[in-house]
Amino acid sequence: MEKLLLERAGRIHLNRGGGCRAGSSPGPGRAARSSSPPAAPDLGESPMPMPLLKVRPEDFRVTEVLGLPTASRAASTHTYLRLWKNGVTTHEALGGLAAALGVAAQDTAAAGLKDEDGVTEQYISVRGLLSDRDLERANAAGRSPGGDRIWRVSAHATGTAALRTGVLDGNHFQLVVRGLDEAAAAALDEGPGRHQHFFVNYYDTQRFGVPGGPKQTHLIGRALLAGDEEAAFRLLRRSGSAEGARALVHEGTAEEFWRLLDPRVPVFYRCADASYAWNAQVRALLTEVVGGARVAHMDRDGIPYAFATARDVVPALLALRPELDYVRYRWTDGSCVRSTAARPTVLQTHITVSGVGPDELHPGRFAATISFFLPSGGYATTAVHQWFLQMFGAESATREDAAPSQDGANPQDGATAVPAGSTIA
Repeated sequence: MEKLLLERAGRIHLNRGGGCRAGSSPGPGRAARSSSPPAAPDLGESPMPMPLLKVRPEDFRVTEVLGLPTASRAASTHTYLRLWKNGVTTHEALGGLAAALGVAAQDTAAAGLKDEDGVTEQYISVRGLLSDRDLERANAAGRSPGGDRIWRVSAHATGTAALRTGVLDGNHFQLVVRGLDEAAAAALDEGPGRHQHFFVNYYDTQRFGVPGGPKQTHLIGRALLAGDEEAAFRLLRRSGSAEGARALVHEGTAEEFWRLLDPRVPVFYRCADASYAWNAQVRALLTEVVGGARVAHMDRDGIPYAFATARDVVPALLALRPELDYVRYRWTDGSCVRSTAARPTVLQTHITVSGVGPDELHPGRFAATISFFLPSGGYATTAVHQWFLQMFGAESATREDAAPSQDGANPQDGATAVPAGSTIA
């Protein structure tokens, strides 16, 4: 079947630039999206444009999967809510919820961080037992961001503990891939409806910065770990994140600023440094195990990656080293706690293809709907990027030019090329 796909699709070029926004960056950190969809990429003589993700928020849907123990209201200390959001990060929604309810930010919690540029649903917890009136007040606040930036909550259940990272089962994704040419659309339409896919479990680019901004969350974290709060503050001011915007107007010292934040935010930056180090480990391992023409080396938004260009390469990595240790940081009992855990080097999923047809937003091009499940910690767009790369070969990663939008905006400010990363804890 792989041969059939290659014959149908010919040479497919993917753009490897363009940042992708995910909830794993702590703040909104960007201007509002343009209402105009990007134009189909102009690739001259190239037979295949780069696939586009997130042309519209509803093109990227994420539903959290979590087995959540509950208790009777009489025995409970926490309320569990279902958070629906579009255009805001999980951190931003939690902050708005806490402010609306008049509770401390640390009284709200989530099991994972969800993408900003999409329609996402997840569970959150709030200390205390909330009433219907509390939820009405919260949802009034959730409508206040305006435009397509909105969130709302609904009651789910009650229980005896706050949510925490590490308990999430995973996420289900339903994505629309746009801008395909006829050969690629035919390959997807006439190929199998369900694809088994192994991919390297990289932290994707949104882990390291917001769209259009420098990818430097790991550098901020590294400075914090070194005790240099002033250097971390200077980097943060240039980051384009929500915290960066606050830092730009802060009139006190760097030390005072970091103490003003929800303590989970500085912990996020420390985790980003650990994520960068883990990526380097698995990248070196893949290069050592395979190397040669079957590994494509790329620098995307300043973050280096190495990807397999054939389907049999990644299972070989899995057989050799199924896990690598990584360092993680958590805010626990009033302090930042460092620990070590194992992270899978490779993830497996099944990608279902449906709805292949004309792309109504890009005349002459085609779109396809794909859906799949990833365990906690997996990034959806690195899965999709590697899937295309393995199907269509190394040449799919060679193109450098980015797709302009209709209003001339950078594609990082709207639709995103498949190679840029996205999601999600």
